[in-house]
Amino acid sequence: MKRAYLTTLTPLRGIAALLMVVFHFNMLVLPIINPAITQLHRRWYLFVDFFFILSGFIITYVYGSWFEDRVLAVSFRRYMAARFARIYPLHILTLLWVIGLYILLTQGYHVVLDPIAQGVFDVSAIPMHVLMLHGFNTVRSATWNTPSWSIGSEWLLYLLFPILMLGFRRLPSMGRFALLLVVLGLYYYLTKPMQAGQPYKPWLWLLPNTLDNITFPMSFLRCFTGFLLGMITYHAYNQQRGLYWLRRSWVFAALGAGLAISYHLQLSDTLTIWFFPLLILGACYNTGRVSKLLQTRPFQRLGDWSYSIYMVHMPILFSFLTVQLINPPAPSAPAKPLVYGLAGPITCIVFVAIVLGVSALTYRFVELPTRSYLNRKLKSKQLTNQTLNFS
Repeated sequence: MKRAYLTTLTPLRGIAALLMVVFHFNMLVLPIINPAITQLHRRWYLFVDFFFILSGFIITYVYGSWFEDRVLAVSFRRYMAARFARIYPLHILTLLWVIGLYILLTQGYHVVLDPIAQGVFDVSAIPMHVLMLHGFNTVRSATWNTPSWSIGSEWLLYLLFPILMLGFRRLPSMGRFALLLVVLGLYYYLTKPMQAGQPYKPWLWLLPNTLDNITFPMSFLRCFTGFLLGMITYHAYNQQRGLYWLRRSWVFAALGAGLAISYHLQLSDTLTIWFFPLLILGACYNTGRVSKLLQTRPFQRLGDWSYSIYMVHMPILFSFLTVQLINPPAPSAPAKPLVYGLAGPITCIVFVAIVLGVSALTYRFVELPTRSYLNRKLKSKQLTNQTLNFS
């Protein structure tokens, strides 16, 4: 049975994707906010974990009923075909984009890359990206289209979801509460201080109590934990847990403010992460001002473009870096001390505008047509009725 589209969730994904763009710009290009004023933006990597939680919620909402009792080959193939058509075309396009930049630099202009860049452009990792197995990344630095490490981890969760759903469906109420405690324990385990080392940029420093680990198996466990929390959040939604309070717009606004305050105060990620399921439930329940705002055309478009925003922003950044490496600036005076001003925020706004423009194009001319084409092709094939019974 086809489920109703939850219109208020898609914009949240778009907002999170946009904040990830700003986070990466601050980390890799120019500082945008003086940390002496606020450290609000330092932990926006957690919006990746928001994606994991939201993915667990949505996948359970849309496909959970397919696998409640058993896993049929026909259902599994339909489900995986839909997920493949959703994420693979843009993934492979952005991978080819970054590979093309690498070839242009190293073969066309014979630019010698520094060790950090060599780690990112690891040729041996290309087959893993093509096969969507780069969730098994075992180095601290992500490779090629670097944000796609999370897509590789999610793909592994998609494969496991039918089995997870079979087990989740059979849990009694106390078992699901115990699972929630397991999720809390996993987040506590994952939240550790970063290893000592030099910051990537002068305005970055080591963060305590962080989930920001993309080394396998921690990256997969991070995704797995968020996905489980998303499944539990869906169960809470299905049972209308917290409806009386969470449906109120002022509560949703208070949760958003609480998330911002936790970022500002640099609270442990183990605590901050719990705002996300509450915000998801609030967006689902709300029928007031928050719902009306999220259903406006700009927010809906932002949500539609969210996957493109997330996948194209780093190739765009790499493209600018490629131009800079091909045409290096003339030697200048020694670098001046870092001064926070308008240059960072203004440049960031321009960069975000470019990302939004490119995302609108890739959504319109890549995501939609390829998804439609692949869904037609995959649905036209004869599917077997062989049963894979894991119960």
